[in-house]
Amino acid sequence: MGITLVDRLTLPEDTFLDGSYRIIRVIGSGGFGITYEAVDIKLATRVAIKEYFPLDFGDRDASQTVRPKSVAKAQMFEWGRDNFLTEAKTLASFDHTGIVRVLRVFEANETAYMVMRFEKGLSFEAWLKSLDRLPTQAELDAISRPLLDALDVLHSVNYLHRDI
Repeated sequence: MGITLVDRLTLPEDTFLDGSYRIIRVIGSGGFGITYEAVDIKLATRVAIKEYFPLDFGDRDASQTVRPKSVAKAQMFEWGRDNFLTEAKTLASFDHTGIVRVLRVFEANETAYMVMRFEKGLSFEAWLKSLDRLPTQAELDAISRPLLDALDVLHSVNYLHRDI
C-alpha cells in the first residue's frame, strides 16, 4: 500500500509539532492552509492548528518539511508565509466572540503554524445537511448577525479576512 496524495500533503495523525502539540486529525483545508485538531500536550487541551501550506506552490517532503514546488515559486511561497504570520498576529489582537482566538504562532518545518482555540460545532455545510430542509430566515439571521458583527470589527481596522 503506497502513500496517497492526501497522506503526503497533510501531517499524519500523532505528529508532534514544536514539542507542544500532537496532531489528532485534519478538520479542514483550503488553497493556502490545512487546519488540524490537535492536543496541547503541556496543558492537556484541544486546539486548532492552521498550517501555512499553499497547495498551488508548496509541497511537503518525507521529512514533513514544506517547501516551494520550484525555484520559480519560492518568492510567492515566502510572500505567502510572511502574510500568514502577519495575519496570525493581527487576529491575535482581537477579542471578539465571532473571531477565533489565536493563542500562538510559530515556525517549524520551513513553514508557519497558527494555534487557535478549538471551537466545537458543525460547519455551516454540515448544519445545512442536518436540517434536512431549507433553513428559515430566522435561523440564517441568527448565524449571519454575529458573523457580520465580527466582519465589522475587522473592517473597522482596515483588515480584510479571506477565510470565513
